[in-house]
Amino acid sequence: MLGPHGGITLVRCDDCGLVHATAGYAPRMLDEHYAERARRAPRRDAAGPRPGSERKRPALALYDRLTGGRISSVPPGARALDVGCNTGLLLDLLREAGYRTVGIERSPSAAEAVAAGHEVHAIDVEAGGLELPERFDLITMTHVLEHLRRPTAALRWLRDQLAPDGVLVVEVPNWGDRARPLWGPRYRPLELGDHLSFFERHTLTALAHRAGLQVRVLWSAAQARSLLFPSLLTAVDLGLGAARRIRGRSSSAAGVGVASERVSGGSSRWRHRVVSRVLEGLDRLDPVLERVVGSDWEHGANLVAVLAPDPSHAPTH
Repeated sequence: MLGPHGGITLVRCDDCGLVHATAGYAPRMLDEHYAERARRAPRRDAAGPRPGSERKRPALALYDRLTGGRISSVPPGARALDVGCNTGLLLDLLREAGYRTVGIERSPSAAEAVAAGHEVHAIDVEAGGLELPERFDLITMTHVLEHLRRPTAALRWLRDQLAPDGVLVVEVPNWGDRARPLWGPRYRPLELGDHLSFFERHTLTALAHRAGLQVRVLWSAAQARSLLFPSLLTAVDLGLGAARRIRGRSSSAAGVGVASERVSGGSSRWRHRVVSRVLEGLDRLDPVLERVVGSDWEHGANLVAVLAPDPSHAPTH
């Protein structure tokens, strides 16, 4: 048991070693929160890419590198599935690369992805059951698995949606993040109440094996943005909380990511541009950091796993 925060306790399973939360926010509240964020996002002009899609390009470039260029080398008719696609920004880039795109999204923000021309299904990947009619050459699941109570069941279902030679790319926050112990349960990437499962290199590997998947690559290099920015946001959160207490205001959160909305929701356009330029500068340091600490540093902020079906495990459908 790792201590309570707002009625939520983090515990580590004695059998598998996975850290998980004992409670979380209601799914409906989370869906409404993400849909509201999507509604506030800038709208696309008559021509050109949707605002925000370029933010996904560095992640897709990393996935392409870790898969040995498979994502950018698209065979005719290849299909890609993005799980937790939200408004479909990553699907935009996959379609641009040549994939036929499908998304899974249960929140109202799926309407944005459909409007952008993507096929989207409201499927509970933890429950299984419903099978998609075609198998996929590529499945991406970026910062979704940590939101699930039954991550093994979700990966097992996704394994069954892969083509025999398909790959599944999963990215999650790393419980072994060097900065996490410095901030405790208030560390921004933990997002207690929203995130339910917390992974390290060995627990993510074990989870994949239980789901019938082979781990081809497990990447966790240091990244300048994730080394500095989450700690800065956490410090801002704590500072705002202290200011509220001094002014005698309630410090309880009315929903998920409230501090984040205060910091970013009211920012002016010029401030957004400044932050974007700073983050782009930090991103340019990443190749240097990876050469220094390697791609398997156990304290990197994020884990990226490239998974493939294990032929020794029979599909469950």
